[in-house]
Amino acid sequence: MTTRPYKNLVPDSLLHRHLESLLREHGGRVALRTVCEEVLALPASDPALASTLVESLIEEDTRLRLTDSVVELVEPDRQQVWQACRRFAVVDVEAANGNGPARIIEVGVCLVEDGRPVREWSSLVNPGRPIPFWIRQLTGITNQTVRTAPPFQELLPRLLEDLEDAILVGHHARFDVGCLNDEVSRLLGKRLSNFYLCTAELARRFLPGSDNYRLQTLSQWLRLTHERPHRAGSDARATAELFCRLLETDGVAWCDYLRPRSPVPGKKTETNPPVLS
Repeated sequence: MTTRPYKNLVPDSLLHRHLESLLREHGGRVALRTVCEEVLALPASDPALASTLVESLIEEDTRLRLTDSVVELVEPDRQQVWQACRRFAVVDVEAANGNGPARIIEVGVCLVEDGRPVREWSSLVNPGRPIPFWIRQLTGITNQTVRTAPPFQELLPRLLEDLEDAILVGHHARFDVGCLNDEVSRLLGKRLSNFYLCTAELARRFLPGSDNYRLQTLSQWLRLTHERPHRAGSDARATAELFCRLLETDGVAWCDYLRPRSPVPGKKTETNPPVLS
């Protein structure tokens, strides 16, 4: 599958993932020799060859650079990213588990600009595999429902256009972003590098008093539009309205809540703990 270049896509090979993990563990800076030994499993006895190999590994990722025998992860300043953002893409997916990564069976997108939803769409997705019983029970989406739905690759160009310049938003966003990345990697060998926000995390922090922080509970409490829980379009719309409500909170440095966390020079970066429903 071929697409135009998207600036928010980065390589997703095992070597590239290993390199990024190594960089995050070490504050965003790792010696070239260490990269060769730990990522490429090669001795760095020939500096010129080592540089050539590592440059080839990082050439399609604008966040990575090699200078003075040091590989650096240089992510944009989160405050500048926040100030420059003109669009938030609220995403929700329903996915079917199975052997290997989950496959998306429905995707919903609601775009937010100037503090309000401006455009939304959703689509069923044919995952090319049977949908497990408990997913059918939860969502109401059956094998027959998705039989004539488009495969994910047909929706991908539209999705990438909406996400390219956006900060992503989701309720338990790491799950939705992870599912999207599994599909994008399967088709393109790349993944999304967008920063994202989790409304479950933000609601716990800025909307105290709810019985729990499931999207359905918050929707009833705050009277959000949520006509079909556990369906991607309805969940995306409710999450967008929740996000707009959160944005009304004064005095919040929202950039501090952007994920993934940027590495701190000289300090190992902790991974985000799993978000519980």
